[in-house]
Amino acid sequence: MKDFRENSRLRRRLHVWGQLILRKGKTYQGVSQELVRMTWVSFLAQLNLTQDLPFLLVAVLVGLLTGYVAVVFHEAIRTISSLLFEGTTAIGLPSLNNYPRILLLPLIPAVGGLVVGIYNALVIKAKPEHGLASVIKAVAQNDGKIPKKNWLHKTITSVVSIGTGGGGGREAPIAHVGAAIGSTVAQLLKFSPARTRTLLGCGAAAGLSAVFNAPIGGVMFAVEVILGDFSVKTFSPIVVAAVVGTVISRSFLGNYPTFHVQEYTLVSNSELVLYFILGALAGLSAVLFIRTFYFIEELFNKFEKRFHVPAWAMPAIGGLLCGLVSMWVPELYGFSYDVINRALAGNESWENMIAVYLLKPVVAAFTVGSGGSGGMFAPSMKMGAMLGGMFGHVVNNLFPGITATSGAYALVGMGALTAGIMRAPLTVILILFEVTGQYEIVLPIMFAAVTSTVIARLVYPHTMETYVLEKEGIRMGFGIALTIAGNISVRNVMTNNYIGFKNSTNVEEIIAAFHNTLESNFFITTEDNRFIGIIGLEEMRVPLKEGFFTGLIAEDLVKRNVTLLFESSKLDEALKIFELSDYTYLPVISSENNQLLGVIKQEDTFAYYRKQMNLIGTDGTDMA
Repeated sequence: MKDFRENSRLRRRLHVWGQLILRKGKTYQGVSQELVRMTWVSFLAQLNLTQDLPFLLVAVLVGLLTGYVAVVFHEAIRTISSLLFEGTTAIGLPSLNNYPRILLLPLIPAVGGLVVGIYNALVIKAKPEHGLASVIKAVAQNDGKIPKKNWLHKTITSVVSIGTGGGGGREAPIAHVGAAIGSTVAQLLKFSPARTRTLLGCGAAAGLSAVFNAPIGGVMFAVEVILGDFSVKTFSPIVVAAVVGTVISRSFLGNYPTFHVQEYTLVSNSELVLYFILGALAGLSAVLFIRTFYFIEELFNKFEKRFHVPAWAMPAIGGLLCGLVSMWVPELYGFSYDVINRALAGNESWENMIAVYLLKPVVAAFTVGSGGSGGMFAPSMKMGAMLGGMFGHVVNNLFPGITATSGAYALVGMGALTAGIMRAPLTVILILFEVTGQYEIVLPIMFAAVTSTVIARLVYPHTMETYVLEKEGIRMGFGIALTIAGNISVRNVMTNNYIGFKNSTNVEEIIAAFHNTLESNFFITTEDNRFIGIIGLEEMRVPLKEGFFTGLIAEDLVKRNVTLLFESSKLDEALKIFELSDYTYLPVISSENNQLLGVIKQEDTFAYYRKQMNLIGTDGTDMA
C-alpha cells in the first residue's frame, strides 16, 4: 500500500511537470533558452530540494565533485613538480654542480608566473582576488555567490603556480575551489542565500578535508573561518560533504597522514610553561608573517604603477624572485612538505630552519603578492614548524629531563603559528589531531594555539583575510551576523518621525508637548537645522518640580553631550551603542554641516536587524 502511494505521488509530480512544459510551450512567446530556464525552475520546484533530506543529497554531490577535483589538483601538482624539480637540492651541493640546470632553476617559477599572468589577462580578464578573503567576502556581501567558472580558473592557476615552484601552498586554493563548486551548484539549483552559503561551506570543508585527510578539521574550518555559523542546519550538510570529500581522496591517494610524526607525549607538567612561551613566540611570528607578506605585496603594487608594468607580467617577476631565493633553499618551494617532516623527526639542520623561518613569508609574498596563485596554509605551517624545531632544540638542551624532543615542539609550533595567522585555534587543533592521530599532544597544541591567537590579536588586529577586506572598506566581525550589520547603513533604519524644536523655543511649549505626546525626547537644532542636543525627561525634571520655567528657552536646558551617528555610520555601531547605554533614540547628523538628518529608534533598529538575520537564515530560519 505504501509503495502504491509513493508511485502515485511520483506520477502526479511528473504529470504536473509535464503540464507545465506543455502550457509554457503553447503560450510562451520568447527565445527557447528562456523556455528551458523556466522549465528548469519548475522542475526544481517539483524536486523540492530545499528540504532537509534532499539538501543533504546535494551536499553529498558537492562533496563528490570537490573530492574528485582535489584528487586531480593534488596529482597535477605532484606530476608537474616531479618533472621539473626531480632531485633538486641546494646550490653548492655536488648533485647540482651543473651550471646550465642551476641557471634554469629560477626561470621555472618565472615561466609559471608568466603563464598564470597571461591566463588572468586573456581568460579571466581580471587581477585575481585573494583566495580565502574573496570567499569570505562572498559570504558576507554577495549571498554566498561566487562566479560559476571561478573553481576552474582557480584550479588551473594554482596547479601551474604551485607546480612550477611558486611559494604558496595548495590547501587554501583547494578550499577556495571547493567553495566555488558549492556556490556554483547552489546557483544552478536556485537555492536561497542561506542555502547557497551553506553549500559554499560544504565545498570548502570537503576541499580542505580531502587535501589534509582530516574531515573534522575541514568541518571546523568551514564553520569557524568561512561562515562563522555553528547552527545545526549549517553543520549537518557540511559534515556530510567533508566526509564524502575525504572518502574520495582516500580512495585515490590512500589513507595516509599528511605528516609523518613520531609518538610524542607531555613529558612533564612543567613543560606547559615552555609551550606557553612557544605560543607567545608563534603569535609574534604570525604578525611578522602577515606584515611581511602585505609589505611585499604593496611594494609590487607600487612598482607596477610607477613603472607601468603590465599586470600579466607581474606574476612572472614575482616567480623569478621566488626562484632566485628558492634555488638556494629548495625547501621554500610550495609543493614539498619534506622540510616539515624532517623537523617533526628532529632531523632538520639549523641552517635550513633559520632560512625557512625567515624567508618563507617572503617567497610566498613574491608568488601570491605579485598576482600568482597559492595559499598561506602551508607557508604558515612551514614557518611554524621551523620556529618550533629551533625552540625545541634549545629547551631540550637546557632541560633534557623535563622536555620532549624538538620534533614535538616543531609540531606544536606548526599549529600555533598557523592559528595565530588565521585566528582559528579550533580548526588548527582538530586538523593536527587528525593528521597525527595522537591524543597526548593535543593538550600542548591547545595551550600554544590559544596563546598564539590571543597574542597575535593583541599585537595586530588583522588576519591574512581581514586585512584585505578592511582595506576595501568591509568591516568584518565574528561570523556572518556581525558582518552583515557592519555593512548596513543607519540610513536604512533612520526616520524623520520625531519631535524637534529650535534652540529659541520657549520651555512652556516643550512642556506642553511633553504632556500632550507619548515622546520624552526632543531634538534641538538651530534655525538652520544644525544639531545642538536633546531635551529629555532628566533635563525637564528640575523646572517641572520647581514650577519655574517662565522666560526659559530650549537652549537653557538642552543636553549637549549626546552620542551621535553620522550618515556614514553602520548598523553595528548603533546596535553596540543601544546595547551598552540607555539611549532609546540616536540622532543622525551630516558630517559636513552638522545638520540633523533624522533619528533612529532602538526598537526599530533591533527589529530591522532581526529581519535581516531572518532573511539570510542565520537564526535557523531558512527562507528558501
